[in-house]
Amino acid sequence: MLRYLLAAGVLIGTFVLFIIIGTSSLGVLLAVGGLAGTYYLYRSGQHLMKRASDAQRGAEAESEVAALLHPLEHRGWQIEYNIRIRKWGDADVVLRSPKGNWYVVDVKSHGGTKVYENGRLRKRYGRNTYDFTEGDLIYKLKGQAKEVRSLKGARWVTALLCFTKGDIEIPANKVGSVYIVTALGLVNTLLHLDR
Repeated sequence: MLRYLLAAGVLIGTFVLFIIIGTSSLGVLLAVGGLAGTYYLYRSGQHLMKRASDAQRGAEAESEVAALLHPLEHRGWQIEYNIRIRKWGDADVVLRSPKGNWYVVDVKSHGGTKVYENGRLRKRYGRNTYDFTEGDLIYKLKGQAKEVRSLKGARWVTALLCFTKGDIEIPANKVGSVYIVTALGLVNTLLHLDR
């Protein structure tokens, strides 16, 4: 919002200066500079608003998953949220089962149907298929699992990519060592893996 206010202020200031200075070369130069500054601040505001909206959507998705995982705590599971790890940002959810097995869950709120095509996880809307703007989600999650394994001194950490929206059309809901699940299937998948 501050960027939008600054953009409006620069625009108003530019018009005032243009009225005072007039159409001289200095006035035109200041007007062009002011309009360029206004455009930059406006676009910057749009970018920050999108990032804030994405962060809000991500936080809501993580809260939804936390509510779904809560019953596991009553069964003796240890759950940690948003653990900062080197290079990979943060691990959304790290779980340790009563049997001593470790899991890391990356929560995403992307819609569409998730598919695995041409060696990449992608999302499909109707007939169109798109890459994720965050890059290779599976590669990043494997990196998180490796880092969590090191932090926790675990023998192995199983990685799960959990989508709170959309469907999944991936054979066995697994790509390599990474499980791809919906939020509603997360708890059952964890219990099944922990047998």
